[in-house]
Amino acid sequence: MSLLVLCRHVAPDGDTAELARRVAAYEPDAVVASGLARAVRTAEAFGLPVEVDDRLREIDFGEVEGFGFDELPAWLQSELLASPTTARFPGGETYGDLRERVVEALTEITARHDRVAVVSHAGAIRAALATFLVMDESALWRLDQRLGALNVVEFVEGVPVVRLLNG
Repeated sequence: MSLLVLCRHVAPDGDTAELARRVAAYEPDAVVASGLARAVRTAEAFGLPVEVDDRLREIDFGEVEGFGFDELPAWLQSELLASPTTARFPGGETYGDLRERVVEALTEITARHDRVAVVSHAGAIRAALATFLVMDESALWRLDQRLGALNVVEFVEGVPVVRLLNG
């Protein structure tokens, strides 16, 4: 059995202490974070050395990084509205790419650690949880992940059991 405490980072200038207190209750023996500064900063509050794994980053928006929805090309807006999980950002990823990358990383991380806290991002966490819950991709957006969210997944004989969602 292994335990995954999967957290969304706090706001860039947010207080990390409350999330760190909640994570400590699960007694992680390791901490892994996306390489983005807000995730590393959050993970450092957990009091253990932080391993960085860039596979835990948010979806790669490619050439439209930083654009608001209304600033995207009309064809991409249409594609995102019609089929958000298969739309490819120009020079970037699809949701399927994100899901494959994140689940592969979490599989490797949980194989190395009995109790691990991971700090990542809303889309990456939704992708992992949807996989663990064997959810249809159309329901992905129903998984809320607020800033500082804590999710707990226990792997029982290799089967993920979601014990806490968006706590």
